[in-house]
Amino acid sequence: MKKVIAISLALVLVLALASCGGDKSEGGAASYTDEELVEKLTAICDGKTGELPVETTSFAALKDAGFETDGLFANWFGGMAVPEGAKIAVNQPLMGQAHVVLLIQPGEGADIDQLKSDLEANANPAWMICMAADSVASAEKDGLILFVMTSSELGLSADTFVDAFNA
Repeated sequence: MKKVIAISLALVLVLALASCGGDKSEGGAASYTDEELVEKLTAICDGKTGELPVETTSFAALKDAGFETDGLFANWFGGMAVPEGAKIAVNQPLMGQAHVVLLIQPGEGADIDQLKSDLEANANPAWMICMAADSVASAEKDGLILFVMTSSELGLSADTFVDAFNA
């Protein structure tokens, strides 16, 4: 009897430790810092923008530098607000071009499928005055959303970025 109780207690302890360890975000998806998201997006975009001079940064870094990220996001997505609690890394040209790649980690408890659907429905490929993105794609993996709007005039295809994200 003592062996059964000891084994049962050991099993309960192991299960308790296993449930408390590991990932704290919903659905087993990893939780990334802003810097880690920027690193991931940099790897996704590496070598894919050709001669287009781009910068990859986070919305947090843009805010720290005094930029209005809500306005950027609303411009790209037809007035849509930055999703509450989301962390966002962005790859965008240093000068105005119809190209933007976002890697979004939704806030805790967010409905990823709904957010992805909202982004697709509200995407504004014509956010630039003189040029529109004609290559738009999105993907979801490991609790992250990749959203791409770019222009074939720049020699870029959104699918190239999605393929790198899914690799």
